[in-house]
Amino acid sequence: MRLGRRFFTVSGLTIISRIFGIVREAAFSHFLGAGTEMDTFLVAFKFPSFFRKFFAEGGFQSIFVPYYTDYYASGKNKASQYFSSRIFTIIFWITVSLAFIVFIFAKEFAVLMAPGFCADPEKLALATEFTRIIFPSIVFISLSAVYSGILIADNQFFAFAVSPILVNIVLISSLLFGENFLSAGRRISYGLLLAGIIQFCCFYVYLKYRKIATPLFSRIKITNKTKQFFKKLLPILAGAGVAQINVFIDSLFGSILPTGTISYIYFADRFIQFPLALFGISMGVILLPEISRKMAKCETNCVNDIQNEALSFTLRMTFPAVIGLISLAYFLISILYGHGKFSEISVQKTASILRIFAIGLPAYVAAKIMAFVLFAQKDSKTPIIAALVSIAANSILSLILMGPFQEFGLAIATSISGFINLYIMYRKSYPSAIIVISEFKKILIASIIMLFFIEILKLLLLRSGHDTFLQAISIVVICVTGIVVYIASLFFLKDEVARSWLKKLRKRLKSDC
Repeated sequence: MRLGRRFFTVSGLTIISRIFGIVREAAFSHFLGAGTEMDTFLVAFKFPSFFRKFFAEGGFQSIFVPYYTDYYASGKNKASQYFSSRIFTIIFWITVSLAFIVFIFAKEFAVLMAPGFCADPEKLALATEFTRIIFPSIVFISLSAVYSGILIADNQFFAFAVSPILVNIVLISSLLFGENFLSAGRRISYGLLLAGIIQFCCFYVYLKYRKIATPLFSRIKITNKTKQFFKKLLPILAGAGVAQINVFIDSLFGSILPTGTISYIYFADRFIQFPLALFGISMGVILLPEISRKMAKCETNCVNDIQNEALSFTLRMTFPAVIGLISLAYFLISILYGHGKFSEISVQKTASILRIFAIGLPAYVAAKIMAFVLFAQKDSKTPIIAALVSIAANSILSLILMGPFQEFGLAIATSISGFINLYIMYRKSYPSAIIVISEFKKILIASIIMLFFIEILKLLLLRSGHDTFLQAISIVVICVTGIVVYIASLFFLKDEVARSWLKKLRKRLKSDC
């Protein structure tokens, strides 16, 4: 269970990061609500958010780490630095050029992302202003990814996992200060730019502290290895760009639907990002160097075992999160967002969208892990095809469902497309992933038992008129009880993985005593 130990190291810091993220979202809802300024900020943030997800959450690193590891694992430290320096320099010039173009044509860019804003001059003006402030952050986000990729290849996960905590602290601080000088939307926009700069500087300092060769600016020289890297990267970037169509579709339809729609979807999605980052992205980051080293040593027979261990582990962790989010959605949204400018109607709509998103969570997590495994094997074709098909499905379903179901139709389309994406990658992994599927019945039964106990505790402990603090305590009690019931159910269902966890826990407790 070496993967399990590394997972808890990374996920422990990820939990702290996501807690700060929840505080950040609570601050967003308090200062901006689900109104004009929040909607326009989210539209301006869509594209930089794509860069952050692509570079910081695995797309870029899934290619960079295996190539860098080829040099690093064989002791060619100078060659690894030359390679990273060339990639660093090329990415710098590409992102600087793109940021310059968007800065000039910010208004046209805002119209492209949210054409519905053309009917509202105030929204369009704010979206244009926020775009000019936020977009330059893509330069620092992208370059930070090269630094973090080097650390991951060296099994240095600490800085990678801590950096989002720092970003969230900067964003929260930006909302708390300067209220007399700038509006909330402007404060958070400048905060995002500042957070990108600080993150970049901290990665640089950490690399120097660990005495790891730092990539430098170099002349642009396209070697065979660099060509191979970008040949592999471009399909992934194209696939991520296709995935960005999802973001564009949400913004497009959200800008046409009533004000607040974009905000409802965003706040619900933030809850989904917590378990997705905790289980899918954390495990994927750990798998990258593990599988890359196995492939470099031609130990390909171990890859399926590593994938199955990761899927088996994370699916058991994901299902309790799904049950909790579906059952407690209203109270979670109410406690964290239901204050300040965030109205009761906003709480109800966001909670409903969260329930729909939660149904698709297992598909998002499993697909993340499978994509990391395929990328580490330098198979970029399958994830790209899966992305293309799922995006097409999401687009068609959104168009069909948004009429009768409004914002809920967009959420339904997103969840269904997640399962389509997973199915395509599962077909590629079959029959190696069949072991995990055969264990699904026990996980499902344990989850249903857990849901039964949570619903009983909800009736006993939660009341809509109760004090917010009392509700928060009640939710903690319900969640802890639900997890205990879930693990006990797996144990009595003779689930081997759960029994293995309990045996190791007993040994650890005995050794501590």
